[in-house]
Amino acid sequence: MKKILPHICLDMAVIFIVLWVLDRFNGAMQFLSRDVFKIPFLIFLVLVIVESVMLIARQRRKKDR
Repeated sequence: MKKILPHICLDMAVIFIVLWVLDRFNGAMQFLSRDVFKIPFLIFLVLVIVESVMLIARQRRKKDR
């Protein structure tokens, strides 16, 4: 579970960023309806991506030792 969880988080964050971008350029879809929610959500997703990449890199460095 430790190895797969960061990958799942990374994939889900990328999917939601794509949905955020689609919602931004195509207002008819309205995946995310409230503007107050969009910016904190995007910040959270970027942080999840950064944390997941760092954890994956750390796990690979441990494995190489």
